[in-house]
Amino acid sequence: MMMIEIQVIDDISAPILFCDVCGGRIAEAGKAAIVFNNFRTNGERTEILYVHKGSIDGKTCHRDAEQIIRSAGGTPGWQGLQDVFVDLAHNIAFPPALMADYDE
Repeated sequence: MMMIEIQVIDDISAPILFCDVCGGRIAEAGKAAIVFNNFRTNGERTEILYVHKGSIDGKTCHRDAEQIIRSAGGTPGWQGLQDVFVDLAHNIAFPPALMADYDE
């Protein structure tokens, strides 16, 4: 699904992350997670759902995403969005020190 989209804000094209369950904007990494079909074999790939974590702000997106995985016969796993981005940065050779240099 990957709900990363470009949204024009003040005439600037900005990448924004949206929840795959409710469609609302994910504005804080600490309040978000990914949910995926867990226990895959080595080298196997699986899609992920970006969601609001827990029951933050009255949303149950995390639980609903786990139910989506279960209803398809899978076993859900999850990871906090902050950890996802740290792992992703490592996996694409974009370490935090380089991010800081790039941001300046």
